[in-house]
Amino acid sequence: MFSHDGLKDVLTHLAAPPLFYEELRREVSRMERNGERFAILRLILEVEFHSDVHVLNFSEILVRASRGEELIARLGEYEFAILVRGNHLAAANLLDRIIGKAENQDPRPRFQNSCISSQAGESALELLNRLDSVALAPAISEPLLT
Repeated sequence: MFSHDGLKDVLTHLAAPPLFYEELRREVSRMERNGERFAILRLILEVEFHSDVHVLNFSEILVRASRGEELIARLGEYEFAILVRGNHLAAANLLDRIIGKAENQDPRPRFQNSCISSQAGESALELLNRLDSVALAPAISEPLLT
């Protein structure tokens, strides 16, 4: 469920998929113009039973761990993505911050992650297809990079 303008997720107030895809397209254009790399961190929340509270708590962790220039989006019921300016190391640092914030929660949320870095000449759709093909890893390990 999205806000009336389609930019925000109604439950979490994070970016909705349309905004995420538009910002991803812009980031690809920016990279092509000036070579600035970026990464996409994908997070899948694992829940034993459906509860909006789990989603809200996890989205709050993501917001507290991220920086202003990072765009956090809720792409599915339990799927989140973050556009991270910089390379895979910037995404790994963000993941460490997320894990640190999650460890302070009771109960500790369980989630899996994957990560990709942008590549020259790759379209937004190609990036997303590559992200979907990367295996997910438990959040306690380094993000999987391709």
